[in-house]
Amino acid sequence: MRHFMISSIIGKHNTDFSSGFSSDFNSDFNSDLSSEHSPELSPELSSHLSAKPHSGSYLKLLLRRGMKNSYLSMLLCFITLIHSFTLSAAETKMLAFVSDRSAASIVAGAHQYLETKELGKQNAVSEPLSKSNITIRSVSQLNQLTNKQIQQLINQHQALIIAGVFGESVERLLALNYQPEQTRLILNTDRRLMVLHHDVQGGRVADLSKKQLQSLMSSLDKNDYLPALSAKQQAWPAFSYWLQARAYWQNRGKENLGYLFAWLEKVSVLNTDANVKNTDSYNLLATAAKILPLQPVRFYWQEQLISVAQLKEKLTENQDKPVIFIIDHDTGDQPGQWQLHQQLCQQQWQCVSVLAGWGKPSEQAIEAIRTFESTQPFALIALQDFVIGGGEGREAVTEKFKALNIPVFKGIRVTELSDLQYKLSPTGLPSDSVHYRVAMPELQGVSQPHVLALASSAKLDLLTGASLSISQVLSKEIERLQARVSAWLTLKTLDNAKKKVAIVYYNHPPGRHNIGADNLDVQQSLWQILLKLKAQGYDLGPDADFPTSAEQLLDLLQLKAVNLPQDAGALNKMAPLINAMSVSDYQGYFDTLPEIVKAEMIEGPLGYLHARVKFYLLEQGQAQLSALSSIERSAVLKALLENVENTAVDLHHALDGIRHKGRARALDLLAQLTQAYRTLIARKLENNSMVSEQSAVSEQWQAADALKQALIAMQIEGIRGWGKVPGKTMVWKNEILLPGVQFGNVFLGPQPPRGWELNEELLHANMTFPPPHQYLAFYYHLRDVFKANAIVHLGRHSTYEFLPKRAVGLSASDYPSLIIENIPSIYPYIVDGVGEGIQAKRRGVAVMLDHLTPPLATTELYDGLLQLRQLIESAEAASNQDTKKKAIKALRHKIEVLHLTDELVASMDEELQVRGIGFGEVDDDFLLHEVGHYLTKLQEDFMPLGLHVYGKDWQQDAIETMMISIEKGDLDFDDVQREQIKSNLIKSPKSEMAAFINALNGGFVAPGKGNDPIRSPDALPTGRNFYALDGSLIPSQLGFATGEQLAHKAREKSPVVDKNHKEAVILWASDAVRDEGAMIAFGMDMLGVKPVWNRRGILKSLKLVPLDDERTERRDIVFTTSGLFRDLYAQQLAWLDRSVLLALAASKNMIERDHPALISALNAALEPVEHMFEQQKHDFNESLASNMVASNWLREAQMLLRANASISPKLLGRQASYRIFGTAPGAYGAGINRLAERSGAWQERKELGEAYIKRMSHAYGVPNADVEMGSNVQALFRQQLGHVNNTYLGRASNLYGLIDNNDAYDYLGGLNLAIETITGEQPDSFVISHANSQQLSIDPLQTALLSELRGRFLNRQWIEPLMKQGYAGARTMGSEFIENLWGWQATSPEIIRSWVWQDLKAIYIDDSLDIGLDEFLQAKHNVHVQSNILAVMLVAIEKGFWQADQQTQQALAEKFAKNIVENGIPGSGHTHANHPIYDFIKPMLSAELNRQLAEVLAAANHTPVGEVASGVQHIQEISTDIEQQNDQALKERSSALKSEPKSNENKAEADKSEQDASQESANESLAENEPLLLALVVVILLLVLAGYIRARRQLPKVES
Repeated sequence: MRHFMISSIIGKHNTDFSSGFSSDFNSDFNSDLSSEHSPELSPELSSHLSAKPHSGSYLKLLLRRGMKNSYLSMLLCFITLIHSFTLSAAETKMLAFVSDRSAASIVAGAHQYLETKELGKQNAVSEPLSKSNITIRSVSQLNQLTNKQIQQLINQHQALIIAGVFGESVERLLALNYQPEQTRLILNTDRRLMVLHHDVQGGRVADLSKKQLQSLMSSLDKNDYLPALSAKQQAWPAFSYWLQARAYWQNRGKENLGYLFAWLEKVSVLNTDANVKNTDSYNLLATAAKILPLQPVRFYWQEQLISVAQLKEKLTENQDKPVIFIIDHDTGDQPGQWQLHQQLCQQQWQCVSVLAGWGKPSEQAIEAIRTFESTQPFALIALQDFVIGGGEGREAVTEKFKALNIPVFKGIRVTELSDLQYKLSPTGLPSDSVHYRVAMPELQGVSQPHVLALASSAKLDLLTGASLSISQVLSKEIERLQARVSAWLTLKTLDNAKKKVAIVYYNHPPGRHNIGADNLDVQQSLWQILLKLKAQGYDLGPDADFPTSAEQLLDLLQLKAVNLPQDAGALNKMAPLINAMSVSDYQGYFDTLPEIVKAEMIEGPLGYLHARVKFYLLEQGQAQLSALSSIERSAVLKALLENVENTAVDLHHALDGIRHKGRARALDLLAQLTQAYRTLIARKLENNSMVSEQSAVSEQWQAADALKQALIAMQIEGIRGWGKVPGKTMVWKNEILLPGVQFGNVFLGPQPPRGWELNEELLHANMTFPPPHQYLAFYYHLRDVFKANAIVHLGRHSTYEFLPKRAVGLSASDYPSLIIENIPSIYPYIVDGVGEGIQAKRRGVAVMLDHLTPPLATTELYDGLLQLRQLIESAEAASNQDTKKKAIKALRHKIEVLHLTDELVASMDEELQVRGIGFGEVDDDFLLHEVGHYLTKLQEDFMPLGLHVYGKDWQQDAIETMMISIEKGDLDFDDVQREQIKSNLIKSPKSEMAAFINALNGGFVAPGKGNDPIRSPDALPTGRNFYALDGSLIPSQLGFATGEQLAHKAREKSPVVDKNHKEAVILWASDAVRDEGAMIAFGMDMLGVKPVWNRRGILKSLKLVPLDDERTERRDIVFTTSGLFRDLYAQQLAWLDRSVLLALAASKNMIERDHPALISALNAALEPVEHMFEQQKHDFNESLASNMVASNWLREAQMLLRANASISPKLLGRQASYRIFGTAPGAYGAGINRLAERSGAWQERKELGEAYIKRMSHAYGVPNADVEMGSNVQALFRQQLGHVNNTYLGRASNLYGLIDNNDAYDYLGGLNLAIETITGEQPDSFVISHANSQQLSIDPLQTALLSELRGRFLNRQWIEPLMKQGYAGARTMGSEFIENLWGWQATSPEIIRSWVWQDLKAIYIDDSLDIGLDEFLQAKHNVHVQSNILAVMLVAIEKGFWQADQQTQQALAEKFAKNIVENGIPGSGHTHANHPIYDFIKPMLSAELNRQLAEVLAAANHTPVGEVASGVQHIQEISTDIEQQNDQALKERSSALKSEPKSNENKAEADKSEQDASQESANESLAENEPLLLALVVVILLLVLAGYIRARRQLPKVES
């Protein structure tokens, strides 16, 4: 088959207004069916398509000025209107609305139709638009039009086709009016639109039952298509014309689509001509052009169309090359699509392109592949989106993939972004496309996504007005995928004895105390893996060098394979034993990196920004910009300016909080540099033809470069980079140390430090920053020196998937891509960690292998808690009052001894307030009930028993324990289900190891649903490539029901306290996976908003829930999102934003009536939900007193307006409605956990609160053309937090609690501390427990936190199983539990009181449980964990949290010092040699012990080899009045960067933050609307119309 270039359709001219219609291929691919027929155009048509624009020079002049898309849409509609006047009255005017992906195909069909009518042979140079009776608009074009403009289009045409339209356009089209005489054919589109169907036959979809509609819409047998069509037309005579049209559409090809327009014209004539309305249907069908049936599956071998039989012969004949199957939609050979196939097929492969229709044909295609045989390995690249085989065939295709057992990769065409736009995109893939391009393919095990093609510049087809965009293939990304495919094929063909495998484990914070992973015994797991590899024939070196036990392996890891970046003595001892990289070797590699990466590595975020601006204005990007239309160019430059503004704000906030004597000067330099960038970009924007004074640009750039160099030379940590090679981290004697051990062809090593271990100011700056040089060197060594065939990251979690840059759809220059490059990445990961695991899967380009959690058991009471239960039972069973009173007296005493009073008061608070009494006044029966309830609830919680060992079978008692817990979960099982679950549990360890070996053999790892095994037993067996619930289904109806119940409980528990009342909800990705969006639903219901789902369970709209006696007000909710949630569920953030706006709209009429000055701002704010108003059964007249969202919006808008009278209504409305905040795009974590782990990096808790505010102050929601999502709006965030009364965190896992991970205190503890930092006091904080839908509860944070502490971490039931696992168990106690408790101490000192530390010391240091815990923690490598525990306790004392007596302090200090002297420093964190804790303990130590300790610290105290600060460089600074020298046009395109004044008093902070909020309004907007320009457009249009009318009037005179 021959293929033609898309330029033959769209012409070679570059029409300025064409790019006003950005491409958007988000429509459902059910409609994207192609043809086997070549859509090649004739020379006559080519002449049409290369014709000059119909519009005159006035249009070009206006459009070169970079007019807004709305103006362009207006002009195009105007041209269409003029066009409609010139058509013959007898000629049917036809309109088509189609998906962007189908636009090129239907345009080819339109041209075919016009050629057939011989219109195409006329001279089309003068007025091509006037000679076409067909108008086509793509979905992206519709998105640029108002409803009124779309209505005008519809009214001007007698016939309408809607094909392949899905998404938001559906609701808009349904809301419009349609002429009764208009013919409308609705083809392969959202079924809701079928109600618009109308033709002369009179068939009405609304009259059909659901079953009838299903029958009508069902697919035809592709193997017997024409007879099947005829039979169906006879069965459905009222829809026979529609069936004929659908057949043309589904069979595609320019001929069939040309016939479609001819058929539409015929049917339309019948519909409008009364004389022929009674024409027999079958007579008309007999005149229809014959359909050319589409082959449902087509194979191309080396680009040649070939039959299955011929292909089998070819594969048999050619046994020398691997076979790569590229499966694509059947549009794959259409214009702009085939080039990707051509470039993917490289010479060392046999390349088979498989083009298959949606659904069953795709399933048949995979089945056909199964029948092929070859001695060469197979691989498959899937270019199809959604799932292969459709919903019905998904599982069948997955089973076929299992049978094939070949690697399967995901290739992606991004049709919404150009190359330059993609480079500036912080998200990578558009967020609304992630679910069908990435998430849904993961359901079938199709992963490792690569963006292979982007959109070219959109062009306008002159005959139809359709906007066309084709794929621009990315050659470098093609090469990257080709290399990855080849690497996986190598795993299939290479002997195991020759394969090299690198296994990387977690070691953060760095040190000897912290080799481990989440709920996984890493030491034992490594041992199991090594033994399995040895049994599989891998070369593990001489037996004499191979360890004889897991304990001996740990000895080697402690000797040679830990990170100790701050211990010079340890590095000195380690250096001769491990790999090292010379500066010259690393420099050679570093020089190969992209320029922008090198700039960021050396000079940090400032260097990155500088390099980016230079690329677009002075380097390669300048040439690419010049090739764009003026509007596209303007859009890219504005995105660049937005990027500058956001980075400048981030840098400003970073500098504003640093401890540096040159801070004021640095802020001034930054302001000058930012203004220089603005001026350069604004000059390009003003002179949009790209012709500018190069000398002036060069001079300005030199000035900007000098400013940048001066700022970098100040050596301010947090904004500078890692400096020149080799940096400072893990550098010894000018070599980069690379810890690890090697056994033959297997390498084991710790993941490198992330960098803040040495640069603590980074923690305060809260900028996203790249990994240090040693990080890159380590992976370079694995890839290019060790030459690993596969890299394994063992356990949750690594850090490479959290490195900066794009969220998903990464390019080769993003840091995770630089790290892993093309090496197969295999990632064992806990099955209940799907949220973070999906990030590793996507950003780490990894194949996941999920593994079991530890066995989970319900909590057993012990010691004092058990005595409480016994006292309750004694009191309840007492035969007389005296006995009962004695038991209750003993119970009250025991409560005091156990420090339970505060917890019980917190849990009983509501009832105590109702009764108006204190805890001491509680009557006996109430006390017995409440204490009994507390203990029962504690016993219902699950706890893990020990740690899982990867691939190791469980003991029988562990299996039985887990089965008991599963049966106590939320689900009911019959005996058959119970046995199946148990069987899956038993075989899970073997499945894990089998999957591991199969992955190393280049095989297919089957997909599986990751989740908490108690909540979702179908997560078993493990050993699968887990996936998450499709984001488009969240919140599910089940999840919403749970959220509704929880919101009802929350409203009951926490009434509104004041008129400014706000509440904050934390959103986590992992819980969204577990609970199907219950916390999203919780937030919606608190706002008084409910989702509307379509029949497939996908959220399609929202509706207001009316207020009533139970719901007396709408709560104002502030949402904080984790970075993972932001990346995985961006659409849910948009729905939450719409929910806030819809809640605001409930009082719309009241605000407009009482505050007319804010009407414009209100309407601008409500624009994203305006289309929902007609659906609401609401009068929008709610009182502000009952609508917290509206009352707060009003107050905040008034405040912003008072502070900045010139703020635009659009910006005012948007800023007052911000309610969703998170970290910057590409950043992860709230930053509190890092600071807590580095306890020497801060003195006051307020420093942590400020760090949280800086890091989490980026706004998200509905995408907005004027404001980039993720913009830093710190003052607005402070304003919101200043009025938060309640905070909520949901917990949906039976495994994870609040203290066994650092995310809980990072987000909830950090949020509470940030609010305290602003207001002076912590909010009421609640933990929502919904792991079991039958036991939903909302508990005060104090109750939830301390009951978990008592039930699990002070309980021998939890401690003893860990003791059996040696070092890994000790690490879990010290480096996880104690560290996380310390995080809660720093953020919530009112909860973690001195008694907590006293109890911890008694159990973990003094062994009060009498289980040998003290001896266990002093044994061998466990002692490093004990040292870390002692350090945390001493830090708690030193910072004033633990009021320990002098004897306790001295005992702890001496024990800690002796551990350090005898065993060395564990590592970073609380024990590094420069930590203030050593000065604190010195007075408590003897002179001899002090001397010994000083020697150890002196040996460890290390100034890293590398670049040192060079001091401050002074230059003649550029005046800050640059802005005054620019003309007004430049001013309109820039906004001044202003610093927010800081308040020193907590009480003043909240009020001050409201004043500061206004100062960010100027930083957020790039440009205001241009009313003068709009007026100019209107005037010109009127002049043109007047001229046209005058010409028409004079025409009769001329003719006469």
